[in-house]
Amino acid sequence: MQDDAVPVADELAMRNLLARYVHRADAGDLDGFAALFLTEGTWTRENSPPAAQGGSGLPAETMTGHEQIKQMIENSIIKRFDRKFRHQMTDVLIEPGDGPDDAHGRCRALITDWRDGPGKIAMCGAYSFRFARTPQGWRFRSVSVRVLPD
Repeated sequence: MQDDAVPVADELAMRNLLARYVHRADAGDLDGFAALFLTEGTWTRENSPPAAQGGSGLPAETMTGHEQIKQMIENSIIKRFDRKFRHQMTDVLIEPGDGPDDAHGRCRALITDWRDGPGKIAMCGAYSFRFARTPQGWRFRSVSVRVLPD
């Protein structure tokens, strides 16, 4: 890891990418969500605590490519959670990667569940990101989430 900071314009673009990630995921926007990733991008659920312990109960798995990533949103946000989950990303940290077109990020997330009336905290997770600069702007190379409890 380098000690240099990510240029401000790039960091703002990556923070906006993260904002689009949560808005499109929560809305169940399959195509819009997948477009935030490289064609060969990955999304990983690292662990699978049961819902009774603050997890989603969904299996640990990695999705690769736009079609699998869209299927993940279809199966979780739309079918399982009826588009009634909301992600609140906090403590966002973005650091330089291996070159000017690569960066790393991490944040914490509170995920609220609105399926049964008033919202309640459903999950708390730690996200890790790899960003890649493309001709179309910054995209996710990979997204990984680990939900508490471990």
